[in-house]
Amino acid sequence: MATRSNVKTQDVLELIESGAFATLHDIAEHLGCAPSTISYHLRKAGVEPVQKQGLAKQMPMIPHKEAISPADLWEQRKKRYKRKAEAKEANREAVFKVPGNEPIGLLFFGDPHVDDDGTDLELLERHAELTREVDGLYGVNLGDTTNNWVGRLARLYAEQGTTASEAWVLAEHWLRSVDWLFMVGGNHDAWSGSGDPIIWISKAMHVHYATDAVRARLRFPNGEDFTIHARHTFPGHSQWNSTHGVAKAAKFGDDADILIAGHKHVSGYQVVKHPLSGKISHAIQVASYKIHDRYAEQLGLSDQHISPCAVTVLNPKAKKYVNRVQMFWCPEDASEYLTYLRQGGKS
Repeated sequence: MATRSNVKTQDVLELIESGAFATLHDIAEHLGCAPSTISYHLRKAGVEPVQKQGLAKQMPMIPHKEAISPADLWEQRKKRYKRKAEAKEANREAVFKVPGNEPIGLLFFGDPHVDDDGTDLELLERHAELTREVDGLYGVNLGDTTNNWVGRLARLYAEQGTTASEAWVLAEHWLRSVDWLFMVGGNHDAWSGSGDPIIWISKAMHVHYATDAVRARLRFPNGEDFTIHARHTFPGHSQWNSTHGVAKAAKFGDDADILIAGHKHVSGYQVVKHPLSGKISHAIQVASYKIHDRYAEQLGLSDQHISPCAVTVLNPKAKKYVNRVQMFWCPEDASEYLTYLRQGGKS
């Protein structure tokens, strides 16, 4: 009897289109193979055979699927491009309308890695609590919520006390504990592909989430705008400057008020003035809540960790332009300053 490898898919399709055979069983007998072999080749060609009473020999004939015309395919691709371009434009800048002219604070969480044994969950929990309790303080996630080991890296689950399924339980528990402004995905999150669970968690929480970067504009009623460009990482690295990638983006023309990234588990801060416009950009590199990192120890990387987070206080009523944005490494100090301003203090 002929096998699948001896029967060609094209031969099966041609025999069907010839109209010379009443059933798939007849074609199988003609080719000297089992009816399941004919079914296999139909599925391979994108045609799903219809079972009748579970008997392959009773399967009715199914005509070969019509191929789309080149003109129709061309039009389909044009429409798909248009939808993609419109989605890209819609996501170019996320606008948040601030309900009032009082200062607000943004607590940028460096890589959480909530399932890693080296992550300080107590500190992560305390900082999440601040966003719920301090008036005007919102969280921003810079990505890598979990380790999310995949492929050859999945072996690393053997080195941590949390399973893959437990990791997502922890992730959702923590994500729902923060009063978010928006969230950015990281490279570890991206390993889930289009099945990234954070996409669905963020939708359920009605929180803006982007897998690569968020360009945000915070619009106050008095006309003051603050722009933020948050990415998991900016391209560029220097052993002499931990903020190199973020500051480079500012020096090359990105004039957002705040440019900020995580990923590298190091801290850094630079202020960049744009000569022509006079605008000031705050370039910030945020470390991680993963305090004890075996990978960093293995490579002998120097400790450049100042804080696992950074807080910026945005003051739309600042008397001097240079005081519109104030940066803090300590969220408790930032919270006290923010509360002072919101209660009528002067900057």
